[in-house]
Amino acid sequence: MKPATLLATTLLLAACGGADATTGAGATAPATPVAPHLHVDVYAAAESNVNSYVVSDDAGAILIDATRNSADARGALALARATGHDPSLVFVTHGHPDHFLGLGALRAEVPGLRIVVATEAIKQDVIGFATWMDGQGWLDGEPGMKPRSAAAPDGFDYAGAIEVLDGDHLVLPGGEALEVRADYPAAEAAHTSTLYAPQLGALFASDLAYHDVHLWLGVGVTRDAAAAWQQVAAQLAAAYPATTTIYPGHGAPTDPGVFAAVRGYIDDLLAVADAAADDQAAIDAMVAKYPGYANRDFLLTMSVANQRQLARP
Repeated sequence: MKPATLLATTLLLAACGGADATTGAGATAPATPVAPHLHVDVYAAAESNVNSYVVSDDAGAILIDATRNSADARGALALARATGHDPSLVFVTHGHPDHFLGLGALRAEVPGLRIVVATEAIKQDVIGFATWMDGQGWLDGEPGMKPRSAAAPDGFDYAGAIEVLDGDHLVLPGGEALEVRADYPAAEAAHTSTLYAPQLGALFASDLAYHDVHLWLGVGVTRDAAAAWQQVAAQLAAAYPATTTIYPGHGAPTDPGVFAAVRGYIDDLLAVADAAADDQAAIDAMVAKYPGYANRDFLLTMSVANQRQLARP
């Protein structure tokens, strides 16, 4: 990993924690029968306001993202098993730990579970984060997610366990296919993928969409990345009809209007960061603008600190 990439990886790691006290632990949304034989269930994790999605049909189920810890991952697995099937695979949308640290618990429960990412770059992001976290002692509470080594023989074999998708479609157990896109510029994350289910009218938007949760604009999200995120949000809003269900990385399912909200939030946070006298003043201003948004104590605080630093190099 290049030094600059490692630095961004190291600092951006802060984005991957911080549950909001106002968010219910392990909340779930009811199944959404939006197409014959095809359903989506939402597992809203207790930590980080992050989601895992169960997509199921009559033949089986898959998971999209694995949450940030073993307990939440087991909750998502229970939701998948409620469909009558163990999941056949988990698709990890990007390399932030709040989307992959539950993999060990899932693999322990479902030994044959496939772990799939869209690109080699995303696989390397996952490995880079896990390696750095292990070096900091941050995986001591999740020893099964330590990279496997002589010092951790029972750790997780990231290189061997994670496979890169061959092509741009993810096939469900019953034969239906989800369209995979992974050509996004660096925005909220260095590399990101999304999945679209035309038969559902559903876009699994990964962390390109947050709904009523403060966005991560912390270290690793430069002003250029923030601008790219806004451009991608505008493109996604234009690409899908208003009837599309957007399944965000953080927050409840919604409609394509979420992308305008993302763009507006970024504008607001950057303006506040540039104008505020100090971090607390900026935080207070954003809370006043977005009083119902979750995860203000971590995501908002870290984002304000980073963007104010970028405004005053």
